[in-house]
Amino acid sequence: KVPVESCFPILRDIVFSGKIKFDPSKNNFPVTLHDPCNVVRQMGIVKPQREILQYLAPQFREMTPHGVDNYCCGGGSGFAIMNGLNFGDFRNKISARKKWSQILNAFQDTVEDPNVIKYICAPCSNCKGTMRDILEYFEATEKFNVQYSGLVELIVNAMVDINVPFFEFLEE
Repeated sequence: KVPVESCFPILRDIVFSGKIKFDPSKNNFPVTLHDPCNVVRQMGIVKPQREILQYLAPQFREMTPHGVDNYCCGGGSGFAIMNGLNFGDFRNKISARKKWSQILNAFQDTVEDPNVIKYICAPCSNCKGTMRDILEYFEATEKFNVQYSGLVELIVNAMVDINVPFFEFLEE
């Protein structure tokens, strides 16, 4: 057995250490969290990422269900990059539908307003790839202004020392 460790507890400690100054209002748009299977179900790390989001994203809201009960995005174990033999179509029609339903539910109060940025925090690179594919498949960025990226990106965007928005979708 090889011990497995996550960066989320370390990131939480950095964020709350007081060594870096943050302005949570820089992330003042609806944010929901996709729980990566490997981090949440395999390693049991549920709280640190939420503590960060509750502090740095004033409009954070949970998916239903969330934590260990959250649905897989379909990208786990490297499936995010598998597209041969119509696997991508299968993924989009099965797992993406369920994840898209969760996303819509999390943003139900703002989903119809394309002027409101909606952010999916996907803290795993496989999950990011799948979120990209889901948003493309449902034309979600164009229609509903649904964006995606990770947890570290939200941390950087909230740093007081960063004078311009980290995210391109925040640039005017």
